[in-house]
Amino acid sequence: MKFILLALFVAAIVLVQAPNQPQQKQSQRPTIGFTETTDGSAITDTDVFDEQKYVEEGGGDSANVKTKRAAHETTLMREFMAGFNDTKECDGVVLIGEGDHKPGFSMQVFVDSHDTPGQKPVWNWVLRDLSKNKLMAHGQEDSGKVAARDICLAVLKDADPNRIKTGL
Repeated sequence: MKFILLALFVAAIVLVQAPNQPQQKQSQRPTIGFTETTDGSAITDTDVFDEQKYVEEGGGDSANVKTKRAAHETTLMREFMAGFNDTKECDGVVLIGEGDHKPGFSMQVFVDSHDTPGQKPVWNWVLRDLSKNKLMAHGQEDSGKVAARDICLAVLKDADPNRIKTGL
């Protein structure tokens, strides 16, 4: 009897000290990255992009507009990333940057009217499944947080349709 109790005690200690197994391995999590563009911007501010093209086509110096665009797109990226990091729907999605492995999904995000007085911003996004080489989903949201959430939901739905239904 003492031997059985000792064996149970040791087994309990081993189980308590065993590392927790993650519910989903890193390699099984869906991965997403921004679509590579020629100008290097992950999120495009369409208002300033149009302004830049207008100045360049007119033969003017676009250095100030390029600086303005870079500042705006940095601010928009921060808003998007805050949404991605703070939204529980993005917990199962891995965002891959340059130089890392190729993602399973790519996204393009265009923001319109975010700095136009009296107008509501519009975050347009398009998602592509790279493994199937097809467009998956698209949407229009009014903030970076909502855009991030909806992109993550679309990726999770495509990667594992049961995950959305069960709330896992």
